[in-house]
Amino acid sequence: MTSARPESSSRWCIVVADAAGPDWPVSDDIDAKWAPVQYCGLGEPTTMLQKALHRAGRISHSARVMVTAAEVHRSHWQHALWFMPAEHRFVSESPGWSLLTTAAAVLSIAARTPSALITILPARCCVADESTVTLALHRALLERRFLAEGILTLGIIGFGVDEDYLVLRVPDDRPTVAVAFTAQRPTEWVAHDIVRRGGVVATGIYIATANALASLLYRYWPILTDKILRHLKHSHVPGVENRIAPALAQEALRAASRPFWDRPTWLSLRAVRVANCGWSGLHSMRAIEQIDSPQPNPLHLRCTELEYERLKHEHTN
Repeated sequence: MTSARPESSSRWCIVVADAAGPDWPVSDDIDAKWAPVQYCGLGEPTTMLQKALHRAGRISHSARVMVTAAEVHRSHWQHALWFMPAEHRFVSESPGWSLLTTAAAVLSIAARTPSALITILPARCCVADESTVTLALHRALLERRFLAEGILTLGIIGFGVDEDYLVLRVPDDRPTVAVAFTAQRPTEWVAHDIVRRGGVVATGIYIATANALASLLYRYWPILTDKILRHLKHSHVPGVENRIAPALAQEALRAASRPFWDRPTWLSLRAVRVANCGWSGLHSMRAIEQIDSPQPNPLHLRCTELEYERLKHEHTN
């Protein structure tokens, strides 16, 4: 049976679950083990990774979802990926290589369907209003004029704790705004100034065609990209996970050590501005604590204030 949707417009999602981040208890038990925060529920039964997989399923068929992960954390992610074909998992021997595993996933899609649309979703994030993010993703994927402008990212309007920010160029008559640069976790007063000048919170969500992303990798990592493709060609076996060999990681280190004047310009981004949806990139313990700590009930606070005013009135009289 053939799909009703032509392969040229297929959508793929890559959920990045091996990005570095703070560790957090996996449950509320006093003796609970600690793990990267994307494998924690933060007071809820569903982990951040599981929520990211649900997010991916809203914009892409489950058969077109891939995940990057680190072998050392297998006990935390394997049960969440029971439904996923093993060949859709890209596993590194050690944590900290999310860029490398993500590149391998992108190239594997580009090799079979260059015109496919790829959405890269971080697992290490928390979203209060999923519908706002889902609508923004669908809009970006459906509006061809957005994708014609190159690589897109979502930027959240507002301020967050210990977030990265997209500093935007002057808006033009297009529906997206060019990104000048990314400010990585600026101090609070600088962050407020960036937001005041029109900056947005960086989500780490990227949308582009497979061909555009592969071209970017070839421009920035030409030798490494070629090696990744050869590795995937010779190591790919249906029903077996894609393993990122240590030799590729060493080559990535050499590629990253190139002096800045010898590198091509890094990716040219345009941002889709998204309404505040309670986004957090969970970059720090402080950001996690703000979400994991129980929030006071506004009605309870109001009752407390009224009781205080009553007692104060009785005391003065």
